[in-house]
Amino acid sequence: MKTIAVLCVVAVGSVAWGADTKAPTKGVLDGIWTLSSGTMAGEKMDEEMSKNIKLTLAGGKYTVNIGEQKDEGTYKTDDSKTPHTLTIVSTEGPNKGKTILAIYELSKGSLKVCYDMSGKAFPKKFESEANTQSFLGTYERQKSTKHPFKLNTGAAK
Repeated sequence: MKTIAVLCVVAVGSVAWGADTKAPTKGVLDGIWTLSSGTMAGEKMDEEMSKNIKLTLAGGKYTVNIGEQKDEGTYKTDDSKTPHTLTIVSTEGPNKGKTILAIYELSKGSLKVCYDMSGKAFPKKFESEANTQSFLGTYERQKSTKHPFKLNTGAAK
């Protein structure tokens, strides 16, 4: 279960842009997110494990840190669809080369994502059923006064 959950969470972060998708509202998903709850194949993830999972999103790139393990890649969203979709592509880490399809919902500092870890189809609902390769995760945005990806504009003070 632990390995499956790690792979699912890594998938959440690994999203790649498809040629026909549109960019998300600039920066709306950018930030550092902590997994608050997760369910893989109908089985709830251990709370201790979820505390160790951090997802960083910025400018179409993602990093998922699960303790010492790291997965990186790119993501693209399509906000014209309901629910909004994510296409995730892992470029480094345990999911390297894998494409994962997901749907997401953003609400007041909370990000709910449902992934099809098989990469075969976008999920239809926010649920994780037994005997599937689905992962449902809810993330909370870390409160920070300083954005980790803020670029220096070179403006003089």
